[in-house]
Amino acid sequence: MKKICLIILLVCFLKSCADFKQKKPIDKLVNNSELKDLSTDNVEYNKGIYHCKKCNSPLYKSENKYKSNFDDESFDKSIDNRVKYDKQFINKTKLECKKCGTHIGNVWKDGPETTGNRHCVTKNALIFKTLKID
Repeated sequence: MKKICLIILLVCFLKSCADFKQKKPIDKLVNNSELKDLSTDNVEYNKGIYHCKKCNSPLYKSENKYKSNFDDESFDKSIDNRVKYDKQFINKTKLECKKCGTHIGNVWKDGPETTGNRHCVTKNALIFKTLKID
């Protein structure tokens, strides 16, 4: 019985190693220093506010969003006192919704020249609401 269990474990391990090798390599590494040249108005976005998905608190304005070549939403700053910063690591800081405490992303110090910060926010953490102009 022990031999059968060991064989099954070995087969599973080898299969997971083979699956890992088949994953696609990263096509291009992004040099974060290139991001400093990006401005917050480099792309047209709908005017509106990004809210916390959990508590509906307004966190970011669309005018602070910019294209950063990363998959998550990128902002140079949040709406005043709406996001809590929790220093965890040497080069990044955890972002949380100040109202409900939900982890929404991280802030990095490789953002545009306006603030030097890149708020890298998980897309699933936000809800976008357009501004209604009367």
